[in-house]
Amino acid sequence: MKNNAVLEIGLDKLEFEAAARVAQRFVLKEIFLVDAKVSRDPRRVPPEVLSLEHKCSTDNLSTSDEGKRLTLCNFQVTAFNGKEPRELIMQIEASFCASYVINPDIIIPDDVDAIITHVEYLMTINPISEAWPYWREFAQNMSARMGFPALTVPMLEIVPNTPEEKGKGDTAKKASARHKKRLSV
Repeated sequence: MKNNAVLEIGLDKLEFEAAARVAQRFVLKEIFLVDAKVSRDPRRVPPEVLSLEHKCSTDNLSTSDEGKRLTLCNFQVTAFNGKEPRELIMQIEASFCASYVINPDIIIPDDVDAIITHVEYLMTINPISEAWPYWREFAQNMSARMGFPALTVPMLEIVPNTPEEKGKGDTAKKASARHKKRLSV
């Protein structure tokens, strides 16, 4: 049984060779925790079964340094009582900043529209995938400190969300919905 968080992405405008060159231009410098919030009602006894809901998003931060890009990755996991589906048990939120430096030696395509599309794509998807291991460790550690069994945040799976795939496998998607958590960026 797979226990992955699935991040669906649109690939209709992406040319992989150009995307690879643009990705090489943005070199990850560091990832650091910016903000965090945990909440739990101390009167609640942890239930035997938890139902988890994962969310994530990104915000590009402006900087005066033209050779640097900052992306804020916001993560949230909410745990509900598995037997009482809307009974909130705990919530963990964290924001990590992914800092990139621009490598000017990498030659990128001349098509300005393609560059903008690829940069927007990469500055949304890459920071999430690179900060995800930090988020997994943070959520596991905080849940244990909150007196719960350590949460196992699933691995992040990035899958294409192309128009021709939307109609296929709807039955299979519904059947596996309880095993996969959908994320929106």
